[in-house]
Amino acid sequence: MKTIYHGFLPQHTASTHRVFAIVDHGSGETVEALATFPTAERADTVADLLNLLTVGYPPERTRERLLTALDAEPGPVRASVTAILDALRPSRHRLAVQLRRRAHAGIASFPTNGCPTGGCGTCPTCGDGCLDCPACDSGECDACLAPVITPRTALLLYVAAMTLSDEVSGAMRDLDNWDFPPFIKQLTPTSLVQFRATFVALAADLAHGIEPQPRTNAEEIALHLMTDRANVELELGSYDDMLERLPESAADYDWDSILEELVQDNDYTGLMAYRGKLPAKEVTKSLFERFDNMLERPYAATTP
Repeated sequence: MKTIYHGFLPQHTASTHRVFAIVDHGSGETVEALATFPTAERADTVADLLNLLTVGYPPERTRERLLTALDAEPGPVRASVTAILDALRPSRHRLAVQLRRRAHAGIASFPTNGCPTGGCGTCPTCGDGCLDCPACDSGECDACLAPVITPRTALLLYVAAMTLSDEVSGAMRDLDNWDFPPFIKQLTPTSLVQFRATFVALAADLAHGIEPQPRTNAEEIALHLMTDRANVELELGSYDDMLERLPESAADYDWDSILEELVQDNDYTGLMAYRGKLPAKEVTKSLFERFDNMLERPYAATTP
């Protein structure tokens, strides 16, 4: 029987920070020490990324992010972790799902910069995500592309999506008490459920470490509302403690760029402002019909 990895568990004491593997070599699950790290944050990051691979979340960039995280570790630690990568097989095993901290791993895995490996030769702060970089500020550098979604941005968008999802649930009982675009009042109860699902779907993208690319007009509206709400939460400072535990980026909180990059056009804005009567069938078709150039999500549109 092949070795099967069921999950990875960080364990912290006052002086040590280890990652353990829950593994089955053919005779049942055992717990084995994988590596020791200098800080709790570095152990958590590696465990989270390993669990992302183990539970079968979209692996694009996850392996790359793991290898990048390991660059800061000594050779024996890198060797211990990389030695098991080829043995990892995507699985929906419940243990790995439970070990993966709620939404954190995907959110923390977003990039902080688009700098070339080893630096661009122009920016003096590539390694720090071009924070306070004079070359970027003056427009001298065209190699370090800013990411659309960063960890801190992803966290606020995720919070906004889940908050708005809950508010749509409340609006189903009394629309007049909620500040949604006027057309929402024309939706049938079934359509309101569908509209609520758009926030959950975009939150699922973020929890999977994937840019929240809208697939319908309803999702474009949802993303627009999410950026507005995320900015409010940023100004209120409600999640400052959580944000400080995520890496900072020069591209954090660029709400306008998110809409410019991820929304196909601004046709949806007319519907958001429309106050007249719309036929129910027309609303449903225009809102929830998937764009021809967008594929279905490769995973369930639910949050972990």
